[in-house]
Amino acid sequence: MKRFHKLIGIVLSLTMITLISGCGGSSSSTPSANVETGVLSLSITDAKPRLPEEPTAVYITVTGIEFNYNGKWTDVNDFEFESDEFEDNNFESQTFDLLELQEGNSLHLGDMVLPVGHYTEIRFKLDAPEKNGKVKSNPGCYIVFPANEEHAEEWSVPLFVPSGGSSGYKGKGDFDITANAQIAITADFNVEKSIVVAGNSGKYILKPVIRLVVTELSGTINGTVVDIIETFDKDNDDLSVYAYEHDADIKIDDEVSGNSEGILFPNAVTSADVNMTDGNFTLSFLGEGKYDLLTVNTDIDGVVADVDLVEGVEVLIGVETPHVDVNTSDYPTS
Repeated sequence: MKRFHKLIGIVLSLTMITLISGCGGSSSSTPSANVETGVLSLSITDAKPRLPEEPTAVYITVTGIEFNYNGKWTDVNDFEFESDEFEDNNFESQTFDLLELQEGNSLHLGDMVLPVGHYTEIRFKLDAPEKNGKVKSNPGCYIVFPANEEHAEEWSVPLFVPSGGSSGYKGKGDFDITANAQIAITADFNVEKSIVVAGNSGKYILKPVIRLVVTELSGTINGTVVDIIETFDKDNDDLSVYAYEHDADIKIDDEVSGNSEGILFPNAVTSADVNMTDGNFTLSFLGEGKYDLLTVNTDIDGVVADVDLVEGVEVLIGVETPHVDVNTSDYPTS
């Protein structure tokens, strides 16, 4: 009987050790020594923001990056390779201004060694306060506005998130890590779709919409609003161009008025600001395919109106897309 009790005790002890290890252990994923790996070169870009007030900067702090590997979210720094052939990843927290990452500009976040496989998501962990939580004196995610009648100097507001930045925000897009090769991925953060104002509270809520693009498989559309000088006043007008997948059934009235969260043009793939002096614009990091370009104007009173639609602009990888001319005087006004 004593032997039986001792045996039961040993089994229970081993069971408890297993449970504790499974629940409270490290989230690291350690591939075997002979695992095949490739390198992901990750960059981040942004599209034109549209906020009630024109900001001078939108700062984002990324504290960590996670990948869905074998059905489990794993921090990039927790991938360990039992071989001297590979160096462990060492991603460190980075803060950057998204407004500097427009018109084809991007910021390189780092090169990361990953196990070979097919990936569909990346999760970015942010230093951002929870929507209903306390705000520290120097939040990692915030918006800077210029001086105005109420503020003698530049002023800032924190960017809140619904459930706290530690939960992370997913970027979606398919890519493959292949053995002994490097692939470049660009994450389009898309501030315009990501920031909403919560009712009358004045709180700016961050709900990132992140699009992942294989950089070498993306293209660019360059264009010009040819009648910008004779039709628009650069001090009172502000033109933007939105790219949609071709035949996306654009409902102009709905796009201009926005969705239930007040986000304008929610179905656009990306957007770009138009230079109000020469009319030039650049839509970057577009996948191969056809796109419809909607040009809109926001006047000095904040009224948004569509002024042109160009359909069927084709982006081919490895082939320069023909320059697009936008002539708003040809667009029907009713």
